[in-house]
Amino acid sequence: MNINVISRYLGIALLANSIFMFLSAGVSAINGFDSAFVPLVISGIITFAAGIFPMIFVRDNHAPSIKEGFIIIILAWFLSCIFAMLPYLMWGGEYTLVNAFFESVSGLTTTGATILTDVEALPKGLLFWRSSTHFIGGLGIVVFILLVLPEMSSVRFKLSKMEASEVSREDFKFRSKDKVYVILSVYMILVIANTLALWIAGMSFFDAVNHAFSTVATGGFSTKNASIAAYDSLAIELICEFFMIISAIHFGMLYMLIFNRSLRIFRSPVVRYYLMTIFVATVAISLNLVASGTYSSFPEALRQAFFNVASVISTTGFATVDTSVWPAFSIMILIFLLFQCGCSGSTTGGIKSDRMWIFFCGVKKQLKQLLYPNAVVTVKVGGSVVNSSVLFPVVLFIALYLFIAFVSTLLLTLCNMDLTEAFSGTVTMMSNAGPGFGSISSVSNYNHIPTMGKVVFSIDMLLGRVELYPLLLLVSGIFSRK
Repeated sequence: MNINVISRYLGIALLANSIFMFLSAGVSAINGFDSAFVPLVISGIITFAAGIFPMIFVRDNHAPSIKEGFIIIILAWFLSCIFAMLPYLMWGGEYTLVNAFFESVSGLTTTGATILTDVEALPKGLLFWRSSTHFIGGLGIVVFILLVLPEMSSVRFKLSKMEASEVSREDFKFRSKDKVYVILSVYMILVIANTLALWIAGMSFFDAVNHAFSTVATGGFSTKNASIAAYDSLAIELICEFFMIISAIHFGMLYMLIFNRSLRIFRSPVVRYYLMTIFVATVAISLNLVASGTYSSFPEALRQAFFNVASVISTTGFATVDTSVWPAFSIMILIFLLFQCGCSGSTTGGIKSDRMWIFFCGVKKQLKQLLYPNAVVTVKVGGSVVNSSVLFPVVLFIALYLFIAFVSTLLLTLCNMDLTEAFSGTVTMMSNAGPGFGSISSVSNYNHIPTMGKVVFSIDMLLGRVELYPLLLLVSGIFSRK
């Protein structure tokens, strides 16, 4: 294992964080050098120094091996979370050591859960830094690395596969350096378009930028205590819904839609399944909300159902109402969406619509084989046959996901958390979605969670962000083999 190569890559990841710390300090300066200015500047200097050191003194420019690449992924996320909490710690307030770490992990993993009881009490410089952690995490630390380093051939593909969760072969492939720029171009177009749309709809420019960072990254941090509900604007809700939904689609497919004007995106069975899930869930919840008397009119029920379905399945976590008071039927649908989430190759978390689609296709294949034992049954995704070498990892991932969710819930109950908090919190953390149900709902926060509970949640968020691969690597013993 080449420590020099690993340290250079980690240095670049820290430099990316320091740039946004200085930008946040600039926002603080523009707003009268608020109380976040000094913490942001000092944090930026420390992070920049830690990042530039290996770039200056380490001369090894060799491409990392696959094993080193996996280590870089894990350490890049962890170290970034450590340095990202420095502005919170130095500013103080509700940010104890554990709270600051929880907030930084939540930001960089684009989870959007917060320990703050009063978000609006934060100075604008720190609010911008919170949203910036979504921007950094959404784009992906590894993507930043790939943009400034030489060609990595097959290693680049391995890292992209782990970081962004490789999409189906027919959709898009990360095989060259140019393809990495595709992610950046699509990401920036979405952020700029979202910012302008929200600004025109009535948000202040500052709020529009912050919410665009959160929306495109499918994060969920807001500058308001009441989240999107604070604006009470149908136009703003519709804009957020649109960008939440498309941000949960593979960026490569969005590139083809935007730059190549290709409608191939709508021919993808995974995208059709994802959009159909949104439609069915919205209609079912709307009808349930009216039938239960939660809302007296169908249009209002439809408005609330559509926004919260889009928010949950995209793992953004914005809120317009407290969904934990909805009927059990509606809550169960939302929990299913928390497990499934958006498409691979996007910034969403969870199991992913791709895996769920392949899983259901596998179930269909098995049922057909039971009915017609002598028939040759194949599973196809986008015209490509999905064989057992693909089906087995999908089933294994889902099983591992559920097992870790069970273990995490079990540990949280030992922290004197009730089952609703423990289970819904675990699912939202592993899916990087943010709000849960009960006392950690969309109108509440995680401040009251016990210290050990916050630690477990932080681990859940990190595992969900890298899609459990670190655990798989440790179990398989890859670090002890050549």
